[in-house]
This record gives sequence, C-alpha cells and structure tokens, in this order.
Amino acid sequence: MPKKSIRNDWKLIESLINPRSSVLDIGCGEGSLIKQLENNIQSDTRGIEIDPELTRKAIAEGLNVVQGNAEYDLNQYSNQSFDYVILSQTLQAMLKPRDVLNELLRIGAKAIVSFPNFGHWKIR
Repeated sequence: MPKKSIRNDWKLIESLINPRSSVLDIGCGEGSLIKQLENNIQSDTRGIEIDPELTRKAIAEGLNVVQGNAEYDLNQYSNQSFDYVILSQTLQAMLKPRDVLNELLRIGAKAIVSFPNFGHWKIR
C-alpha cells in the first residue's frame, strides 16, 4: 500500500507547534493530522469531530477523538486546557465563526486557523 503524502498545510502547522505540547484538533476527520503530530513531534493530541463515522475511524486507529460539534461542545473544555488548538480548513463551515474563534482562544494558549485556497482549481 502506498504511503499517504502529508499535506503541505499540515507540514506548516507542525512547524508551528513545540514538541511534546498538548494539542486539540477541531474537525479532525479521521485523525490524520493528530497522528502526524503524535509521530513526528510527540504531541499529546486530542481531536473533536462532528461526523460519527470519521470519529469511529479515528478511534479505531487508537486516537483520542470524541464526537462533537465545535459550535456547541467546546464549552466543555476548561480555560487554557491545551497549548495549541487547531482549526484546519473548518472555520468557513461554521454558522457562528466568531464564537468558535473566541472558544479557541479561551481553551488554548495559541490557536492555529487555516482556510482552503478557494482560488485553487481543485476547490472550485
């Protein structure tokens, strides 16, 4: 089976995170980014994913992922629970983006937010 290539934006995200930091990936999907962070920089990672099937796949891979909605469930985390909170290519799907950003800044010492390149031909 061919090895999956690492997305360029994930390489950049990884470079912004100090090794062995605590990280929450919001909208983590199957957990590919948190697995990368665990393997490459030994981060203590967690994930939250709205899709139950993707959550099950992440858990089956041994990842610490819970099923939840970023717009309603981040209030369950204490202030400054994580060194970093990641929201990668997810904010544009939120109904209340300002509220989500405020929660990111509350629960994480640092927030990393990325967006898809909507001008790229694969996204259009």
